[in-house]
Amino acid sequence: MKKSEFFMDLCFIREATADATGQSFEQTIDDQLKSLFPKHAKWSLEQKQAEGLEYVVAEVTGTGAWEKEEDMLAYLEERAAHHFWDWLQGYRLEIEVKEHAECSHCGQNKVKAGGL
Repeated sequence: MKKSEFFMDLCFIREATADATGQSFEQTIDDQLKSLFPKHAKWSLEQKQAEGLEYVVAEVTGTGAWEKEEDMLAYLEERAAHHFWDWLQGYRLEIEVKEHAECSHCGQNKVKAGGL
């Protein structure tokens, strides 16, 4: 099975209003990322406010089984809350497919793959 590393920058923007749960916008995005990537990912968030808007920029890195950007976007489309898409204003996504030098099950050598 191929494994990939992903690097994703996400920019979320919403009007500065009180969240019904009392959470900050940053915490709301953090909770969404926790549900989307419960394992094998980490992220950092930066929240800002200006001119009546709240901004959260997320830098996410991790590993998964996605081989191309479309695979990961399909995963997100299936699982992300509708607000995720309402607030998402831009993204950058890179996926690097890795193949192990040697298969752990059969001992056959594999060629390492470069980035996509």
